[in-house]
Amino acid sequence: MKKTNKGFSLVELIIVIAIMAILIGVLAPQYIKYVEKSRISSDQDCADSLKNAAMTATTDEEYIYSISDKSTIKFSKSGVACTDKGLQAALNEYFAKWTECKVKSKSYQGKTYTVTVSEDTKTNALKVTATW
Repeated sequence: MKKTNKGFSLVELIIVIAIMAILIGVLAPQYIKYVEKSRISSDQDCADSLKNAAMTATTDEEYIYSISDKSTIKFSKSGVACTDKGLQAALNEYFAKWTECKVKSKSYQGKTYTVTVSEDTKTNALKVTATW
């Protein structure tokens, strides 16, 4: 009676595992870099969207009178906080997912992005400034 062996030998399996380990060792650092770049991009997009929504609100007649001077939007690791109800209403309209924004990247982890709406004394119009 002849027995046919149709499986892989132990040596073949060890070689395949070794090749996979080498590939993972080479590719993992690149993958981590790309993930961090995408997180930085996501943080910058959220920050830009918050600023743009505030700028749009300061020019919209529906919201301009309900936004108070020295209103702020703070965007950090813990999420987004807004100090003014009129500005919150504008954010709900112009950037519906603003409450879901959180800093995700390591580059901005300890920083807070602050959007400030204040009155320009020369023009009596609201102006928007933003800083990390």
